[in-house]
Amino acid sequence: MLIDSLSIKVWMLRKAESAGLHIQSMKHFRPVDARRHLSNPLELNYLYPGKELLLDAPMEWGFGLFNLSGHRRFLNDVMQEAFYKPGRERDLLREALRVFYAEWQPANAAEFLGVSSDQAGGLVDVPPWQAYSPWDSYNAAEKSAKRQRTELRENARILGRHLGINAGWKFCGPVSEDKLEVEVERLARVLESIRDQGVCRHDGTDGDIRASVLTHSDGRWRWVVHGGQHRYAVISALGAPRAVIRVERFIRREDVALWPTVTSGFFSQETALKIFDNYFFD
Repeated sequence: MLIDSLSIKVWMLRKAESAGLHIQSMKHFRPVDARRHLSNPLELNYLYPGKELLLDAPMEWGFGLFNLSGHRRFLNDVMQEAFYKPGRERDLLREALRVFYAEWQPANAAEFLGVSSDQAGGLVDVPPWQAYSPWDSYNAAEKSAKRQRTELRENARILGRHLGINAGWKFCGPVSEDKLEVEVERLARVLESIRDQGVCRHDGTDGDIRASVLTHSDGRWRWVVHGGQHRYAVISALGAPRAVIRVERFIRREDVALWPTVTSGFFSQETALKIFDNYFFD
């Protein structure tokens, strides 16, 4: 008896549903392409509620790995040199990252976030890798566990073995030699891919730089990367004026009283706004 593909598909869907699973086409998750939208992107949050959005965002308004406040554009010169010197990428990047990780070693999460000790509360008692934004939906324990899993996964992908977050965190020093090599290799691979193929994207879950957009009541906005950090670091350091980002959340300054860590009492409104406003200093 011949079984057509449609029958197989229906059978598989029913089996999945009987197991409590719900399968949907990737088209359902495709982001809305708003790359031609030039005004305040917050408008799109109301036009397409609940949808992820593609934006063509000014690079100078973006923040992420190796390009946070106080360390803007430190990789630009070496990344552009590495781009035009195939075979020397890793040596050049290693030298630059070694300096970065030696010089940027915040004592605790408060210093990493740029918050003074008298405003920091419990942040002075935890390491930088346990820092998180006032608008994060995760609590401290969840964020810590998630970050540890991420570092383990990323390190194993490069090294082929276990290396925990105690060996260092990609955003600041100190880091072990193994962790340094992980970061060198990840940047080098992205650089080589861009050199060979250009900057490519797709609609899959890992197809874009993923970001939150921070909006100010005066109309200004910035974007903060939380997925595709190495892609962002390389593209920004190569001097691209804009980047395609996939926006997952909008964070409005005027909603500070509703941010999870403010409602829980972990951050005061004053401290939460200090962290938010740091992204808007020119």
